[in-house]
Amino acid sequence: MEEEKRLFNIKHFLIIILVLLISLAVVISIRGLSFKKDYQPPTGLARQLPRFRLIDMSSLGINTDRDNDGINDQEDILMGAKKQLINPAVNIFTTGDEPNYYAGGDPPEDLAISTDIIARAFMEAGFMLKDLVNEDISNNFDSYPLRRNWGQTHCDPNIDYRRIQNLEIFFKRNALSAGIYFDENDPENLESWFPGDIVFFDMDGDGFTDCAAIISDSTTREGIPKIIYNYVQPGYTAEEDILKEKKITGHYRYPCQGLPWS
Repeated sequence: MEEEKRLFNIKHFLIIILVLLISLAVVISIRGLSFKKDYQPPTGLARQLPRFRLIDMSSLGINTDRDNDGINDQEDILMGAKKQLINPAVNIFTTGDEPNYYAGGDPPEDLAISTDIIARAFMEAGFMLKDLVNEDISNNFDSYPLRRNWGQTHCDPNIDYRRIQNLEIFFKRNALSAGIYFDENDPENLESWFPGDIVFFDMDGDGFTDCAAIISDSTTREGIPKIIYNYVQPGYTAEEDILKEKKITGHYRYPCQGLPWS
């Protein structure tokens, strides 16, 4: 009798446990409960999920629209840079025997150096950088290093705007200088690096500017803007995290007319 009573109690206890487990499973299924403190996606997926520092470019007060397409110039320049990522141009200096001088200025679409990225992006906004640089050099010849660097006594619109030393001076003279100090830990400083800004770099640390680039609207997981550029490394037009890795020698916005910070 005592044994039957014990077995009866065990049987009922197991039934109660089973009912509780079924009830708990139903609740979890319905409410989507999780016992983890935070959901952590699989490692592979976590690396693919971007964290964006969202910037509404229409709210920056930029009111210039050179090509009258309803998109402000800064955003147009950004779009022009991003389009070059679809079919990345090979860096001319990695080809070995490709000349770097072209009648008309612009190389074939599948080739580029860093300054070509800027010129092609500007075309998206309706700016012909070749003409703008040529005009400024024509009116201010001695402000540019044409005599000293290349022995020129007159302008050459096919190459002048593609030489980074000339392009750097052009932006110093005609664009808004936005400052070269970068601090990823300072939110105010971080937010001063706008998509569509032009940035110059000393890539190899020899004290000379050798790359021109455009800030993208894509960021790293830490919120650092990526850079769209073309250089011998990686050897083609790319969008990468180099803003904190390379020495910044210039940071400009163009055009400066009508911008709230000018």
